[in-house]
Amino acid sequence: MRILFIHADHLEYEVRDRAIKDADEVPPDRRKASIDELLACFTTVEERDEKDPEGIADRAAHEIGDVASQVKTKRLVLYPYAHLSSSLAAPGPSRKILASLAAKLTAGGYEVVASPFGWYKSFTLRCKGHPLSELSREITLESATKPKPAGPERFLVLTQDGREFAPAEFTKGTPGFLAVVKKEALREDFAAKGEPAYLRLCRKFGFEWEPMSDVGHMRYEPKAALMFDLVADYAKQVVESTGIPTFMVRGTNMFNLREKPVKEHADLFGDRLYTVETEKNRYVMRYAACHEQFAMMKDWTISYKQLPLGALEIADAYRLEQSGEAMLLFRVRRLNMPDLHVLCADLDEAWRNGGLLHDKIMEEVRRLGRDYDLLINVSSQKAYEENKAWILGLLKKEDRPGLIHFYPEGINFYWTVNIEYMLHDVDGHGREIATVQIDTGNADRFGITYLDEKGQKRHPLILHSAMIGSIERYLYMILDNAVKAEKEGRKGCLPLWLNPEQVRLLTVSEKHLVRAQEVATILRRSNLRCTIDDRNESIPKKVREAKQDWVTYVIVIGDKELEAPATHATYNVYDREADKDRKLPMGEIIRESGERTRGFPYRPLYFPPELTKRPAM
Repeated sequence: MRILFIHADHLEYEVRDRAIKDADEVPPDRRKASIDELLACFTTVEERDEKDPEGIADRAAHEIGDVASQVKTKRLVLYPYAHLSSSLAAPGPSRKILASLAAKLTAGGYEVVASPFGWYKSFTLRCKGHPLSELSREITLESATKPKPAGPERFLVLTQDGREFAPAEFTKGTPGFLAVVKKEALREDFAAKGEPAYLRLCRKFGFEWEPMSDVGHMRYEPKAALMFDLVADYAKQVVESTGIPTFMVRGTNMFNLREKPVKEHADLFGDRLYTVETEKNRYVMRYAACHEQFAMMKDWTISYKQLPLGALEIADAYRLEQSGEAMLLFRVRRLNMPDLHVLCADLDEAWRNGGLLHDKIMEEVRRLGRDYDLLINVSSQKAYEENKAWILGLLKKEDRPGLIHFYPEGINFYWTVNIEYMLHDVDGHGREIATVQIDTGNADRFGITYLDEKGQKRHPLILHSAMIGSIERYLYMILDNAVKAEKEGRKGCLPLWLNPEQVRLLTVSEKHLVRAQEVATILRRSNLRCTIDDRNESIPKKVREAKQDWVTYVIVIGDKELEAPATHATYNVYDREADKDRKLPMGEIIRESGERTRGFPYRPLYFPPELTKRPAM
């Protein structure tokens, strides 16, 4: 609540027109008022006041009484005034809070005139002009209502054989796990400083910051946009491969903070929120797909026979990360999350399906030749004890320790266990990529139910998972993988399915262009993205630039390639993955590339195939 105080000789007002549809009903004898020797209290009730109407009215009565005693008056005018804040309470709660405030002040011995609520009014005010005649107050209950932790956060290392260690005493893990322990538990970071190596590849493929937007917002040039969409397609495939029945949905990215579950969820999420204010409401930009999926799920009639049941959206999400920590692809303010939520009947079913998601997450990282270390967050000591057997089961399965992070006690988190899958990148950092989380609170909060065997409504548990991480973080891992290969003396490559240019044909001269177009057509019919370097440049220069662009297959089209039909000719091919020149018939190129891309999504080129038609970028 915000109040502007004016100690005045005189105030008169006249009710004119309705400002809102459900304005106070005003009888004729109350349409005008004239008051002398008064303290005018121009009052704005805010959205946050709705959480505790009586509490805020008590606080406001105390503040008004304090100011009235200073200016030595017992005559008060409560004047609703919607112009002191952009975050207004709804009309109903505002009216109730103002009525409660007027009653409390009257009971305290003040003469109170309550100006009608919800009307445009003309008024004349004559301020006294002394030092205390103009004051303002912001009245809040934040300090009284915000949950306070009952203790500090803490960490321990849990080994696969069930032993527990203080983080500082544990020294036997892999370099990646020890890096996670040092950074998260001991607050030490010995990772490399300076520009991360992967940023060179961001520039190569067109992942950049958007300078005309807010900090932490990216733009994607054509190659980057193609890679982004391919990863989004792949994320859907990964979810489908779990066998969990899943519905693809799509929704909005703004949710009204006046909606109780939205507000409660935002309060528990923390302070990294983007908000949008309109003339009537304040909205939170979603920080995951939870809001939309939960809003839909509450309207579904679900039987226990249909559980587990999932929903997936590739959702744009917004998190107000600190500007100094923004990092291309890894830490951004607008991210895109393949956000999966799975409804489960009980804890056993949640862990059974959580284990299924875990297995798929580990399978995907190992498909790239990498591995994850486990940072396991628990919301309390009780949550740890109740779930320890399940956590230990995962550690035994992976034959590795996990770092257990205990969140401060005393806060009613909506989750109990949250597993972060940490990649040890080439610069020595532990980077969170994928997640699995057990949610015990949001089904109740949003009103999601299922019918059990007896036809009774019950609230399910909810698994949250980003199985390959955000789209951006998966791409970060792909680029980090390429840098790792380079540091190990191998050729840096993109996986063939993800490479924007899988094949580039280099024409020796203009007379070879028709054959190059014929070859390109054959390859595109086999779902290969094929481009043509039709520039008037030398073959050595074209080869050099194709290698600089990380094209997987580089094929020269000259006189020898005209000697046989395009489908039967043998071609001189530079193979980037093998880092050598090869002679391959057309059929072998198609067969081999098909093997390398089997099971992965395909999209055609996002840019003209001819290099002469592309502007410099």
